[in-house]
Amino acid sequence: MGLATWLGYAPRPPKAVVRWQQPVDLAAILDGLMRQPVDKLWREQPHLRTVVDFIARNIAQLGLHVYERDAHDGRNRVRDGPLTALLGHPNADTTPYELIRDTVGSMCLYDNAFWLVGQDRAAPSGWFIRHIPSTWIIGTIGQGAFGVERYKVALPHAAAGQWMEIPAKEMIVFHGWNPTDPTSGVSPVHALKAVLAEQIHAQAFRDQMWNNGGRVGTYLTRPADAPDWSSGGDQSPRSRFIAQWKDSYAGDSATNGGGTPLLEDGMELKSIAFNPRESQWSESVKLSLETVAQVFQVNPTMVGVLDNANYSNVREFRRMLYGDTLGPWLIQFEQRINATLVPMILGRSGSEVYTEFNIQSKLTGSFEEQGAVMQQAIGSPWMTVNEGRARLNMSSVDGGDGLVRPLNVTQNGSQDPIPAAPADPEAEAPAVPPKKNGVAVHV
Repeated sequence: MGLATWLGYAPRPPKAVVRWQQPVDLAAILDGLMRQPVDKLWREQPHLRTVVDFIARNIAQLGLHVYERDAHDGRNRVRDGPLTALLGHPNADTTPYELIRDTVGSMCLYDNAFWLVGQDRAAPSGWFIRHIPSTWIIGTIGQGAFGVERYKVALPHAAAGQWMEIPAKEMIVFHGWNPTDPTSGVSPVHALKAVLAEQIHAQAFRDQMWNNGGRVGTYLTRPADAPDWSSGGDQSPRSRFIAQWKDSYAGDSATNGGGTPLLEDGMELKSIAFNPRESQWSESVKLSLETVAQVFQVNPTMVGVLDNANYSNVREFRRMLYGDTLGPWLIQFEQRINATLVPMILGRSGSEVYTEFNIQSKLTGSFEEQGAVMQQAIGSPWMTVNEGRARLNMSSVDGGDGLVRPLNVTQNGSQDPIPAAPADPEAEAPAVPPKKNGVAVHV
């Protein structure tokens, strides 16, 4: 069943309309390195894929929660309702992680991402969300200065000329900044094509070296004034030396493999192996990865450039990841969802009910760091015995639901943490030692 049938839109025959973008013909684009399609570069260039996947996977793992403001401007998490159910179950075959990952990936590669939102009686929420790949959007109809009326969507394997129209009010569009068009973004990969093309040329050159170059790592030289050793046929000194060399240092039968050869007649062993340092191959690879990371504004250390990395700065870079690095992405997605999806599903403004990525779990630090901070802030134990056992998947015990209060901890101004025993009138008073000249005398 095609997407058109599933969505309930009938395919429309071609008609004379102004095309915003021609259907993508990958075969025609492959005629030049600088005109390679973005998806092909992502599949073949490891640095581009590394950075894009890093951003998409780290945002997708956060989870998108729903909150509601109360009368006192506090916020309470909403764990049921159609919006929560929809974000937890976008459609029949897509998980929340996959939905966010696909959306962020499209934004990274194309600076555009599209959600199709519609009603589905069989879904728990009564709605569905489908991520529409950016390459499926082949044009628009009724485009104005700041919006469009309908989007033209074509399946990748559809017959030529087959496409469908989807109203813009059923689409949620995420896009970046375009200096010439406020309705769409500009792929950041265009700024990287020169660097990626250099990598493609370097890779092609290395392939040519392996295919056309000789499989010679070292060679032996012999001075011109060395004695003649070619006479004698198969029994000549040259033949004997070659046989001994192969037997000792070459082939599967080498007896002294890895050893030090003993050369004669002034012979020298020279190397012609590929030297990455002299060819600056490793530097060019590192520069390519750093440039891709810089375009996407990701710290290169987070994607594998470890020249100046240590425990302290990597730890701080991790803290910065969800603030300076991914923070703008999170704000963009949250505001677009709150402005369009929330009113569509709930019929209420996003100022009352809103969505937010769960970055708190990534910023709170390790369990040891959380425990130390909480201990200093509260000044006493803050976890019960059963809560601690639950973290270790252990069963609860009787009497383990109360907080343990150490005897040396005071609260509410009490200066005597150990209460005094009640006075017993029948108890014998302690003997007072006699005094002499004001000094107690112990007998």
